[in-house]
Amino acid sequence: MTDALRMFAEDIGVAPDTMKNWRWVASRWPAEQRRVEVPFHIHRVLASIADADRRFAVIGEPPVLTRTGERRWSEDEAKRQVGWQVTRPETVQEKVIAVHELVADDEVATRVATDLLRRPKVAFKAAGDTTAQEKDRCSARAGP
Repeated sequence: MTDALRMFAEDIGVAPDTMKNWRWVASRWPAEQRRVEVPFHIHRVLASIADADRRFAVIGEPPVLTRTGERRWSEDEAKRQVGWQVTRPETVQEKVIAVHELVADDEVATRVATDLLRRPKVAFKAAGDTTAQEKDRCSARAGP
């Protein structure tokens, strides 16, 4: 970042990294491809689509929001489009990913697993899941 941009960032009261981010997003969206009805934060998320033609096509086709039936972008819909973790998970897979993020610590994971196994239906399904048992056998064969 140039000294002039750093000074400008200070003059308008934003961090130089914020200014750098704004410039990067703007560089990904030529003026004729920007959508006035789409907020900047959506442009920021969709800016990570590498292929420019795809990026410009995607922004023009907002998804239908399940909650409202309205066709428009939400931050989570934009994140889904680029494969990022969403803020408000909806699908089973998104919820599983969010839970895994929250229980990355073994102590937390142990407490959550114990609590979940107190649910009879969950315990029954978990006991019948052979994938964990198979992984255990494979680990035992591989050795330390």
